[in-house]
Amino acid sequence: MPKLKWGLPYGEPNTIDPPNTAYYSSALVAMNLCDPLLRLNPDYSISDGLASLETPNPTTLRLTLREGVKFWDGKPLTSADVVWSLEHAQASIVGFLYRNVKSIVAVDVATVDINLTQPDALLPKELASFGAGIQQKAFSEKAGQKLGSPSTGVMCTGAFELESWKPGAGITLTANPDYWDDAHRARAKSVTLSFLTDSTALAQALTTGEIDGAYEVPASAVPALRSTSVGRLTLGSPSQQYVGLSPMRTDGPLATAELRKAFYMTINRADIARVPFHNAAEPNYTAINTDAWDNPSTGSAGRDLWSAAYKPFAQERKDWGGKAAIAEAGKLARSAGYDGAPITLAVPAGDTALGQTALLIQESAKKAGFIVKIRSLDPASYSAATTDPAARKDIDMYLNLSFNVAPDPAEAVETFMPGTYFNFIGYDNEDVTRLVKDSRSATDRVTVAKSLIAAQAEYEKNYGFQALVQLSEISFLREGLGGMTTSFAYLSGPSLAEIGPSK
Repeated sequence: MPKLKWGLPYGEPNTIDPPNTAYYSSALVAMNLCDPLLRLNPDYSISDGLASLETPNPTTLRLTLREGVKFWDGKPLTSADVVWSLEHAQASIVGFLYRNVKSIVAVDVATVDINLTQPDALLPKELASFGAGIQQKAFSEKAGQKLGSPSTGVMCTGAFELESWKPGAGITLTANPDYWDDAHRARAKSVTLSFLTDSTALAQALTTGEIDGAYEVPASAVPALRSTSVGRLTLGSPSQQYVGLSPMRTDGPLATAELRKAFYMTINRADIARVPFHNAAEPNYTAINTDAWDNPSTGSAGRDLWSAAYKPFAQERKDWGGKAAIAEAGKLARSAGYDGAPITLAVPAGDTALGQTALLIQESAKKAGFIVKIRSLDPASYSAATTDPAARKDIDMYLNLSFNVAPDPAEAVETFMPGTYFNFIGYDNEDVTRLVKDSRSATDRVTVAKSLIAAQAEYEKNYGFQALVQLSEISFLREGLGGMTTSFAYLSGPSLAEIGPSK
């Protein structure tokens, strides 16, 4: 296949430096260029990748590198590259995943030991994610602060090489002719990536054949794409994705747990799943999304414990957004001191589903006396709000699509920890921190589940981040093509390399 034309509904990447690509467009591009140490398969099983993994003792993860792997410039992959990449990840936005790492040591040219301060059940799963994307040490050190930028790019071992990145225009990838993994060798000679953040424009591009496909197709396009004959719309699972609502500052009109509870009480989550997301979602009633728990890695006993703990939250919150709950929310807001100050709700410009979700939130909140002002942000400003406190200083709530990489609630609860991504209001609870740390070091699934359930129960009292609806993985592929990964695992591997003419 000479060329694949692909859409990026979330716009231009902010970087393709793997451990700093905690967003859709960035991670998709990076993971088609840079391999992680292990391979996350479409069914969320994990197999060998650039390395195989052993645990010679509970506090050592030993990585043995695959023979014959080369970077695009022909230089061999060595343990020095792996050590540099993992230490680089420690200093990135996913550094919390490496919290229990004491040292990363090159034992020899093909062996790396990750030495832990305590056993860690989560970290081995994250070695199959962008948080363990491997880059060449020499190239990366020379690139410095420009690593992953349009002008410098990266040097990796992946199925594609970066041919060009024209800011504001597009990205072109070319197949790596010497890729080490025959099973995942690129079927297209090149891929052109277009930045299509407008939902209507993306749907039109898909139905006219201007582009061949896209992951993260906006839910607003589902009705049109369900009825077209030019390709196949897929609602895949597991998705690990959800629509989240995050408090963004500790002052302002929603500064207390009581005020945040009153605000959340006005939101009808079932309506969000049904209207903006056209039933490609289901309501979610806690901070942690249901797919994080309801998967094989949790174990049947863990899932049973979680299901029992989840039911009271669902029972309490399923009627939120109804007439009685809104009336109660108004009373709670007034008693908690809400004075009519505007609440700024940030959404990404051009995303119809999130825009409609914001309107539903605005309308129902108004019935309880809350004044909500919706602020649509361009992709750069929207992304900056999550990483730069100055960019979010006057934003009260942030509506976003978020995700877990590993199918494990242990990753999701990291948002409860001080200093981690999405903990914008600086939530810091000693009991929760202890429980989360205990869950990471526990070896049996029942103990893990009990610790995480207890941490979640305590966190819910703060009414901080909430996962409002659990999403399906919405993707579209032109007729005549095949090979699409229809689960959310597409984001952690060379998913574009798999796509080519149908067999």
